[in-house]
Amino acid sequence: MAGQGQCPQGCCTGNEILCISIPCPISIVLLGISLQLELPCVRLTSQQVLTGTQAAQSVNALTGIIGAVGTILPTV
Repeated sequence: MAGQGQCPQGCCTGNEILCISIPCPISIVLLGISLQLELPCVRLTSQQVLTGTQAAQSVNALTGIIGAVGTILPTV
């Protein structure tokens, strides 16, 4: 566990298809309400080697998901 003011080490190992690690909470104010987003790890892996077509389909799907999340997060 990390000490106060320090973030723990992220969860990404480098062999994932996609890994997003945000080990420290993010403070957000939405409509005047203070919120804290805790998203320690989002990881996408595969037990098998992906073909080129499967990899392209995954990238297209992830691009859509990440784009959608980006549109709902507030900008600073």
